[in-house]
Amino acid sequence: MRSAGATSSNQNKPALVTGPVIALAWLLFSGFMVLLMFGQNLSVGTPTHWGETLGGRLLHGLLWGLLTPLVFALATRFDLTERRHRLPHLLVHAAASYGLALVFRLVYAGLMTVFGAQPGAFSLPTVILNANNWVPVYWMLLCVAYAVQYRERFRQGQVQAAQLETQLVQAQLQALKMQLQPHFLFNSLNAVSALMGTDVKAARRMLAQLSQFLRLVLEGSDTQEVTLAQELHLTRLYLEIEQTRFPDRLTVAYHIAPGTEAALLPALLLQPVVENAVRHGLAPQAGVGELAISARQQADRLIVQVQDNGRGTTDTAVRGIGLRNLESRLATRYGADYAVTVETAPGQGYCLQLSLPFQAAVPANPNSLPA
Repeated sequence: MRSAGATSSNQNKPALVTGPVIALAWLLFSGFMVLLMFGQNLSVGTPTHWGETLGGRLLHGLLWGLLTPLVFALATRFDLTERRHRLPHLLVHAAASYGLALVFRLVYAGLMTVFGAQPGAFSLPTVILNANNWVPVYWMLLCVAYAVQYRERFRQGQVQAAQLETQLVQAQLQALKMQLQPHFLFNSLNAVSALMGTDVKAARRMLAQLSQFLRLVLEGSDTQEVTLAQELHLTRLYLEIEQTRFPDRLTVAYHIAPGTEAALLPALLLQPVVENAVRHGLAPQAGVGELAISARQQADRLIVQVQDNGRGTTDTAVRGIGLRNLESRLATRYGADYAVTVETAPGQGYCLQLSLPFQAAVPANPNSLPA
């Protein structure tokens, strides 16, 4: 017997702006500085030395354009939005701001001297002393980096919400087309028809359960998350229908720890798992099928388990469509913060366990939980 864990890709840091965008931004900035210097000289009657003015400002833009990717990389590597490491990261950025400003001034002074600046205009003590004047440029770039990061994260959040909504619709369609296949409806209606001749009350009860089950699936079309209590209610309806059809072949046990009923989880997550266990784990075998559904809180995790006493298998790596869809929905909703474990062996049935972040819903009425 072995277990298979969830496979989820790590979430990457939001992508920053590209090289061409950086080059264009600094070119525009250099042009603005040239116009600003020309305006200042014009206002005081000082002639503008275009060669030095254009060369100096363009060199400013070129050097800071080359340093910008490094600043962005430092912003990602030493993220100031992480509260636990904010102080040491702040110290790193403080040192980096002066270090890069000093590098900028040394390179700028060396190139300007090589290309004909006045001798002595860029002495080493003056360069080191004036490096502080360029420290604010580093912090400006740092702010730009985090602004772009927040924009990317907001965009990714919108994409994730759209994916969740799409997956919910797909799950509902699957519940109606695949899990609620015609054979389920036909078998249920045939069972109702057969019961009408032997047990009218049971037939009416089964018809009411089927009607309520379908209504709940359809009414949840706009709901992305439900409480465990709501999901269990839908699951119980399905299992009660199956137990009415096969009163001597299916027994169900619930082990729901107090306080877990208010936990949130994606809509239509548990019922397909239970239906899969009944159809593929219990239905093919002879004798009484036993199904156990349990839920408990373990620290900050919600642990949900569905276990049957079916035939089981030796191949635990196989992932059917239903289980792959389930893992895809969990990865979209929780990223890497979830686990799906499957344990099985011949003659020992299946045991599927979900580990999700425990998030309790706040009921509209504090005195009651959703049914």
